[in-house]
Amino acid sequence: MATVYPTPLPRGIENDPLRAAERKVYEALEASLGPDHAVFYSVAWLSRNPRSGAHDGEADFVVAHAERGVLLLEVKGGRICRDQDTGRWTSIDRAGFPHSIHDPFQQARASKHALIDKLKDHPLFGRAWVPAGHGVVLPDSASPHRPLAPDALPEITVFAEDMPRIGERVDRMLRYWSGQATAAGPPNPQFLPALIEFLAPSVQLRQPLRSALADEDRELLRLTEQQFHLLDFLNRQRRVSITGGAGTGKTLLALEKAKRLAREGFTVLLTCFNRPLADHLRRCAGSIDRLTILSFHQLCWHLAKQAGIPLPDPGASTLPPDFFAATLPNAMLEALERVPDRFDAIVVDEGQDFLESWWTPLQFALADMERGVLYVFHDDNQQVYRRVSSFPANLTEFPLNQNLRNTQRIHQATTRFYSGEPLCAVGPEGRAVECIAVASPADIEDAVGKVLHRLIAKEHLPPSDIAVLVGSSNAGAPRPEGRGLHTDRIGAVAVTRDQVAEPGKVLVDSVRRFKGLERPVIVLTGIDDLEPEDEKSRLYVGLSRARVYLVVVATTATLERLGLVS
Repeated sequence: MATVYPTPLPRGIENDPLRAAERKVYEALEASLGPDHAVFYSVAWLSRNPRSGAHDGEADFVVAHAERGVLLLEVKGGRICRDQDTGRWTSIDRAGFPHSIHDPFQQARASKHALIDKLKDHPLFGRAWVPAGHGVVLPDSASPHRPLAPDALPEITVFAEDMPRIGERVDRMLRYWSGQATAAGPPNPQFLPALIEFLAPSVQLRQPLRSALADEDRELLRLTEQQFHLLDFLNRQRRVSITGGAGTGKTLLALEKAKRLAREGFTVLLTCFNRPLADHLRRCAGSIDRLTILSFHQLCWHLAKQAGIPLPDPGASTLPPDFFAATLPNAMLEALERVPDRFDAIVVDEGQDFLESWWTPLQFALADMERGVLYVFHDDNQQVYRRVSSFPANLTEFPLNQNLRNTQRIHQATTRFYSGEPLCAVGPEGRAVECIAVASPADIEDAVGKVLHRLIAKEHLPPSDIAVLVGSSNAGAPRPEGRGLHTDRIGAVAVTRDQVAEPGKVLVDSVRRFKGLERPVIVLTGIDDLEPEDEKSRLYVGLSRARVYLVVVATTATLERLGLVS
């Protein structure tokens, strides 16, 4: 059996009724010719003549043999006719309709000379002699047992009755043409491999990282939006606890639920623990009537100021040790006794980070403590603040078990630090997690700078798509506080603590502050000296912030100990 290119036939050719004759010849050549033949179907090339410029060359089939050279075949389906007086050629289809066609022998001869010219100038052949011939295959026409034209001899024509032994007929044609130039000898031994490389090259083009990541990110966004149908299912539930691991879409569902409730006429509070997350959700939501988005401590401060309760400035360098845990929540309780404002519905994200004592003021903020709408989204595996929360009673629990945020490769790296219910990643496979090992923590900042320069300068990723997350304040890692790090750059790359204000710079932040947020690309570092009690949760959160591309920079010893490299 001959080697045929392409294999298999593209589906578009398989289903094209106009290619029926060519398909018949393709299958017959593949079955009838021996393994020392190569068959190329529907080939084309571009040649350049110094006088006439560029011109096209093409052939229905090119059959090649290592010793006999090449044979170009033109295929014409239907019942073929040639008018002796005008020299015109016609193909009559099954319905009896005539179609004017080009002279197939002239076409085959022109293709042969075009290919010979191309091979002469091609570096793979080095002007070596290549025996070449041409022929015509008429798979639906019977032989008239005489030449169709002076240049259309039976020796170079295959008719319908020849199709069962087309291999023999093609070999006869090859011998016919190679016999015309026996003095030149057989072609160069490298002729056939070179011809395959020329007519059927195997090329794997590198997809730019930016393009690849954009495709994967769109797929993840589509999957996440599909999950909004869950809210339709829960529409009649007033008090719900929705739990799921990182990437299950909890934050987007929380935002969508809050927006839907507001549009239905409810006065809604969407709250969470992390202030950067609250700021992000507020920007995403835009201006929606009856929707308030604040972190829990922003809410406490807002209500306390509205009620005239004096409080220290949260930005002060020294605050009471229990300021956030007790002072602000107690001020909120007191404020609710003085101000009339209440919410019809409260949606809580990051519920696992709320202290048990905070649920009381939150429920007092409902206009109807018993029947008011309360949705709590949480992940018990993300307790980077080591809090223990007991949620309000009578919440119907609903688990999420599909990771929709991360590619499968990132999900696999994250699961080793996850302790909750099993999650299934349903997004694209994505690229392997890139782990960059350095000899010592002192080398980390330089390595991070090189990664950022490559991603931005060479892969052309927008800086706004990238965040550098720091697990701890290790001496060598870039620090979001600015200690041990140039305040405005890592290496040659500009960085910022506020990417909203400076979108043209790469964000540098801590894993703690970035919890609940995400970026297409995360560079995670500062994991070499994590406290044992923090390590698992910090790594889980830090790794899972990357949607489509994740780079981890740490010492060799740390990467090996964590199982991120073998």
